[in-house]
Amino acid sequence: MARAKTIKKAETKQPEPPRKKEKEKIAQGAPREYDQAEVYEEGEMIYHKIWDDTGEVLEVGTTDDGIRKMKVHFEKVGVKSLRMGQVG
Repeated sequence: MARAKTIKKAETKQPEPPRKKEKEKIAQGAPREYDQAEVYEEGEMIYHKIWDDTGEVLEVGTTDDGIRKMKVHFEKVGVKSLRMGQVG
């Protein structure tokens, strides 16, 4: 049986240089324990005690109902959507 050849295409765009932002500095620090009354920022690390898992906040936003939510990528349980406190 003949083997198929793998052809690698040339990259068309330049790879992005590593970003050095304050958000990345937050992600490297000690995680905060999750509390739905608290407000979090993208790139922040949190610890969820019920799941005994640590994750990084990927996205924050507000639902149509005005509820503040965030998406967090946890090491064990994957991506979860969590509620968080109101700003101000």
